[in-house]
Amino acid sequence: MGISDPSFGLRHRVVEGLTVLTLHGELDAWADQELEPCLREFLDRSGSDVVVDLRQVTFLDAGGLRLLVRIRNRTAAGGRTLRLVRSAPRVWRVMALTRLDRSFTVLDALPAELEVPDDDDVPA
Repeated sequence: MGISDPSFGLRHRVVEGLTVLTLHGELDAWADQELEPCLREFLDRSGSDVVVDLRQVTFLDAGGLRLLVRIRNRTAAGGRTLRLVRSAPRVWRVMALTRLDRSFTVLDALPAELEVPDDDDVPA
């Protein structure tokens, strides 16, 4: 399933037995509405733990927070773990202000073994 809006996007890959979802651009209500079906499909299809890379997110509002909570709830319901890779400080501030940062396992960086050149990503 493809996402055609240039203001946000999603890349999906499996590395070292983990599902790595890379979100980029503006995570707002529109992105939530458009990305949620793709994310639901990926998460339902994958039985692995999940890492969501937020380093390329440039904007986050209530819609983006809702999307992250949905991902958390879906992975937890499947008995899987979820880790977020922290975004830029100005974006992450929304997570801190709402205290949602406390309800996720947060990594400061993507582990080196999960880094894959962009050419090897599978677009959503």
